[in-house]
Amino acid sequence: MGRQRRLQGGWLVALALAWVSCGCHQDEFGERFDGGEIDIYDDLYAASAVGPDHLWSAGYFGAIYRTTDGGKHFTKLETPTEKSIYDIDFADEKNGWAVGRRGFVIHTRDGGDTWQKQTFPREPARHIFAVSAIDADRAWAIGEWGGRYYTGDGGENWEDRSFLMDETHPAFQYLTEFELERYEAGEKLYDDIYLNDLFFLDAEHGWMVGEYGFIWRTEDKGETWERGKIQGDLSFDDLYFEPFDEKIARSDWDMLFEAAEVLQQRPYLKVRIDAFLTPEEFRKTGETFLADERASSVQEFLEDEGITQDRLKVVNPTPFDQESVDMEAFTKKKIAQRPHVKIEVMETPFLFDVKFSDAMNGVIAGLGGVILRTTDGGRTWRYALVDSYQAFFSVGLGREGLVAVGEKGQARISRDEGERFEKLAPGSFPESFGYFRDAVFGTPERGWVVGYAGSILRSSDGGLTWSRVLPPVDVASDQGTGE
Repeated sequence: MGRQRRLQGGWLVALALAWVSCGCHQDEFGERFDGGEIDIYDDLYAASAVGPDHLWSAGYFGAIYRTTDGGKHFTKLETPTEKSIYDIDFADEKNGWAVGRRGFVIHTRDGGDTWQKQTFPREPARHIFAVSAIDADRAWAIGEWGGRYYTGDGGENWEDRSFLMDETHPAFQYLTEFELERYEAGEKLYDDIYLNDLFFLDAEHGWMVGEYGFIWRTEDKGETWERGKIQGDLSFDDLYFEPFDEKIARSDWDMLFEAAEVLQQRPYLKVRIDAFLTPEEFRKTGETFLADERASSVQEFLEDEGITQDRLKVVNPTPFDQESVDMEAFTKKKIAQRPHVKIEVMETPFLFDVKFSDAMNGVIAGLGGVILRTTDGGRTWRYALVDSYQAFFSVGLGREGLVAVGEKGQARISRDEGERFEKLAPGSFPESFGYFRDAVFGTPERGWVVGYAGSILRSSDGGLTWSRVLPPVDVASDQGTGE
C-alpha cells in the first residue's frame, strides 16, 4: 500500500495504570475553535502517513491534525466528534477511517476535509482501539470485549466478527447463571479480551495483538485466525520429590532462586504449577492432597522470593466439593510414575503495536520494555534485547532501522532487523519527559513520531535523526515539554 502505518491500541481498564501516560481523559465539553487553526495542542495517540508529505495525527477531543507538505504547515480538521480518537488510518491520500471512545467511527473520502459518522453493529457500544484501512472500501477494526469488525463497502456496513464464548472456551465453566441462560437462548456472549492493535499488509495478510500476550495472524483475508506463540528463554525443569514428602529438594533451590530473579525483572511472565503423586502414594493415602502440598511448597517458595500471588496459578487442585466431581477421572490427572511438580512459564506481555515490513518480518511493542520480532510471518515470536523496562507504545519501520518510542520520552533504534534495540546517537532525538505514542513511516526515509501535547517529530533520513515540527518552539516551551 506504499505506506507503513502505526496501529495503536488501548490498555484502557485492563491495567490500573492504563492510559495515564497516553491520555485517556474524560471528554470535556468546552468552547473550541473551528478547524483550521490549532488553538490547543491536544494529546496525540495515533498517526497515519502516506508518501513523504501526507500525515494525519489524531487524539484527544476528536482532534485530527493534517499536513500535506511534509510538515511545513499543519491544519486542524473539522470532525463530527468530541470523543478521543484512539486510531486513524488512511489507505491512500483520500480514503481513511478514525475510531475511538465508546465505539465511534468516522470516515472520509476526501483526505479529511469532510468526515461522516458510521456505526458498528454492537450494543452497548464498546471502545475501538485500532483500525486498518486496506483500500478505499475494505477495512478492519478491533477493540475491547473481543471486538472485531470488517467492512467491504467503505463502511456503509460493518460486520461483527467479534470473538465469542462457547463450551470450548476455558472460562465457560465460570459463567454466571444469567450468562448461561443468555447463551442457551442463543444470545452472543462476547469474549472478555482486549484487542489493542492490528495491521494488514495487504488484503490477505493481517495480524492482531492484545493483552496477555495474545497474537493472531491470518493469511486468508481474515476468514480464519491462528494464534502466534511467544518463545521465551525462561523454563523450569520438573521438580522431583522423595516419596510421601512435600519438601523441595535442596538441589533444586538454586534453579528456583535464579528463575525468581528473572520473574522479578519481567512482570509479564506468569507461572502455572501442576503437581503429581504416584499410584503407591495414592493407594496408601487414599487422596490427592499430597500433590496439593507439593504445589503449595513451590508457590510459597516463589512468593518468599518476591513473586506476587497473582502471577502464580496452581492448576488442578483437589476440589473441595468432591461430590459434584468425577473424582476417578480427576485422580487419573494427578497420577504419575514419579512424584513431581511441573512448572510452566506463561508469556503474557501486554502488547500495544504491531507492524510488518513484508509477509515474514514483523515487530511488536508492549509494556515493560517488551519488543518482539518474528521472521516466519508471526507464527513464532522472540524477545528483542532492550535496555529498558519502560513501556514501548510503537515501532516505526525506517530505512536505517526500527525506531521504538514510548513513555517518558524514550526512543530506541535497531540496526539489525530487531535483534537488539539501543539508544539513538546523542542529540539525534529531542529530549522530553512526555510520552510518544506512535511512530510511522510514509516512505522508508520520511518518518513521524507523535505524542503528548500535540508533539510531532519528523525524520528525513530513515529514522537516524529527528526534529520537532509541532508545536512551535515557543508553544512547546510554554507547555513544559522539557526542551
